[in-house]
Amino acid sequence: METTFINQIVTRQKILDTLHEFLSQYPDTQTYDDWLTKGTYKYAVRYDGRVFPPKHILSVATGIPTSEFNGGEQTNRVFRQLGFDVENK
Repeated sequence: METTFINQIVTRQKILDTLHEFLSQYPDTQTYDDWLTKGTYKYAVRYDGRVFPPKHILSVATGIPTSEFNGGEQTNRVFRQLGFDVENK
């Protein structure tokens, strides 16, 4: 399963690999930038009973800095197209 984001192919497997990498860095996903309590983070990707910051995950998966794209629907569309659940944080 794959989709395109800013002229790059993004696969479900690449996102899964990035989620696992994120978990190895942040076993408690809340510790990443205190993102669950910050109002600037509005959405979460839910996977395997945990929530993740979608814009950060997509940035790591693609190598595109977060400053070069919007969060929200632009980011959430990628996750939905790859079969992930995106919810309001």
